[in-house]
Formats: sequence, C-alpha cells, structure tokens
Amino acid sequence: MSKLKSLTIACISLLAFVNVEKVSAQTFAFKTNLLYDATLTPNLGFDVRLNSKWSAGAVVGLNAWDINKDENKKWRHILVAPNVRRWLNDTLFHKSYIEADLIYSHYNVGNTKIPFGLYKSAQDRRLQGDLFALGGKYGYSWILGRAWRIEAEAGVAVGYAWYKEYECPHCGTYLGEGNRIFLLPQLGVNVVYIIN
Repeated sequence: MSKLKSLTIACISLLAFVNVEKVSAQTFAFKTNLLYDATLTPNLGFDVRLNSKWSAGAVVGLNAWDINKDENKKWRHILVAPNVRRWLNDTLFHKSYIEADLIYSHYNVGNTKIPFGLYKSAQDRRLQGDLFALGGKYGYSWILGRAWRIEAEAGVAVGYAWYKEYECPHCGTYLGEGNRIFLLPQLGVNVVYIIN
C-alpha cells in the first residue's frame, strides 16, 4: 500500500504545477487502449480538463488470469498510470498533445515470452515483483463524431523493476531476487468518449 501512496503523492505534486481553471462543458473523457486490450488486459482511462491547454488523468489495466493454467503460463499484472497532457492546439481533446506519465505495476509472469525482449528469463521462470517508470508520449486525436475520438500515441518510458524469481512450475523453488533498469516502448490506439 505504501507504493500506491507514494504514486498518489507524486501525481498530486505533478498536478500542483498546473493552473486549474473552472471546469466547464466537455470536461471529461473516458478511453480504452485497443492495443492493450489485445494483450487480453482490460483497461480503462479517463482525462479531466484542468484548463484550456492541460488535462490530467489515469489509466488502469488488470490481467488477473493465467494464459494457460496447465502450463502455468501467465502474465498477471495490475497497472496504474496517472498522467498529464499538454494540448498543442486551441481545442482540448483534439489534435496534437504531449503526455508525461508515471507507471506502477505489480506483476506475476511466467513461462511467457514478454514483448520487446523484456524479462527474457520469464520464458522459463516465474517472476513476481513491482516496477515504477516515468514515460513521455506524443499523440494525436481525431474527431469521429460529436462525442467520439480516436487517438494514436507513441513514446518511451524508463523505469526500475525488482522481482523474486522462481522455477516455472506452480509454487516452484525460490531462486533469488533481481532488479533492472529498463526502457519500455509505449504505444496506444485509444477509443475515447467525451462527456458533455
């Protein structure tokens, strides 16, 4: 719980630098990242208007099941990523933006090939641990209709992870601890719904 508390304090500190104006129409946006959904991880994000150029929000993703229980294949995790966005045009929730995000994840992965060459030992081991990262993205939002948008975004995050390592069978033998600094590509195709 203390890690989540630290993340909350960091997010509030980040938002303290942004001038918040009175909230008005078209203030909230809810979204899901279709690429993240494709990894069988349901996710939901939101953004709230802070002023004419800034919005803030968060994304939460949860994968709580095994990929293949018989083989103990898993990519279980919870991810929480608060963010702030600076919109580069006159219209909020439209056209270009840059985003900074803090990422926290608690994970339990094993017998699985992790994308981008991360955690190569997870192919024949089980790793359970936590990670924190700081990321930056560039994105673009297109209007699909009065309340609908689609966003494409790309960026990179740098972070630190620590974990305990086990043999792959369920409840396998404890092998030790590890940690690492990593670069993580960030990609998204978000479907967005604006609340008027």
